[in-house]
Amino acid sequence: MPPLPAGPGLYVWQRDDTVVYIGQTRTPLEKRLGSNGYSTISTYNTLASEPGRKNGGQQTNCRVNALANAVLVAGHALTIWHRVMPPSEARLEEARWMAAHGKPDWNRRLERMPAVEAG
Repeated sequence: MPPLPAGPGLYVWQRDDTVVYIGQTRTPLEKRLGSNGYSTISTYNTLASEPGRKNGGQQTNCRVNALANAVLVAGHALTIWHRVMPPSEARLEEARWMAAHGKPDWNRRLERMPAVEAG
């Protein structure tokens, strides 16, 4: 991953010309998209919880990381767009995008999204 912003925000994953994933984070984008998030699956960041630790795994990180690797191995382009914004604004922008365009293939949950009108 290239250097990423230290602020929270919205991110969009695009395979070739198709948006495949959209997300938002309250933590810095550099943490969510960087080595502690999607870009590296570490021992701490696995699906198995370690005794005495609260890691419990990041299923989304592992799942999206695997999907991204499959896209790249298949020879497709994968672009990650991001925008720094306050967490509450990022959450609304994510919901607005999904309301206008539908849920991308790699996204699983809509129930956490607030209801918004497209437009």
